[in-house]
Formats: sequence, structure tokens, C-alpha cells
Amino acid sequence: MPDITLRPATERDWDFVAFVTETCMRDYVEETWGQWRADSSDYFDANLHQIVRCDCNDIGCIALVDEPAVLVLKTLYILPSHQNRGIGAALMRRIIEQANLNKKPIHLRVLRVNPARRFYERHGFVVTHSSDERHFMALSTG
Repeated sequence: MPDITLRPATERDWDFVAFVTETCMRDYVEETWGQWRADSSDYFDANLHQIVRCDCNDIGCIALVDEPAVLVLKTLYILPSHQNRGIGAALMRRIIEQANLNKKPIHLRVLRVNPARRFYERHGFVVTHSSDERHFMALSTG
């Protein structure tokens, strides 16, 4: 397993986070809504993001919101060149450990067309409800 670390994001990470987001999500967004519209840096909250590093290289990002009663996983994106190596699974185990320590469930949403749903199901998440575009998933912990 490569050396996987996280570092807090800074405002200077916006371009990288935008690149990772587009690389990982553009095809699914276009399939769902017909077009890609890039987010503006105005909506980037560096305090919510961590940059995933592999052997000292930035390879992805996580956005996790610690709410009073739940952890909300907003994003877990790994660049395709680093996918299918167990990195996402290792990160998910860390997130689940954090949730267990805090005795909080984890909530997330995933586009219906995104095969990441299977990744989350392998980690114990279940679909709680769905919309035309998304599945909303949860993992009970504690």
C-alpha cells in the first residue's frame, strides 16, 4: 500500500480541487443533466476539504462536514490514475473510524449513474431514499 496522507486544504488548492472534481465527475454530471458547469471558487470552503496525498503527490480530495448529529461526506475523489489501488477504501475506513469514535452516522449522496454506489455499499452504506438524479445513503456507526 502506498503512503497515503491528508493535509488541510488552503484557498490555493481551489484549482486542484476543481480539476479533481471535473476529472472524477464530469461524465456522470453530463449523463445526468446534459452539461457540465464548473463550480466557482466563490463556493470553495477550504476548511471543509482535505487534500489526499500519495507518496508526496496530491491525488484527490475529501470534504467531510462534522454536523452535531451526523458526519456528511460531501466528496471523496481520487484521480483515476490512482483508483482501484485501495486508496479510497483506506480513506473510507478512516472516515468510518472517526464516525465510530464520535458515535455519529455518516450520510452521503451519489449520482444514480455513478458506479461509486457499489463502493459505498461494500463499506456498509445503504440507500435510505432516492431522487431522479441521486441516491442518498447512510451508514450507522457507534
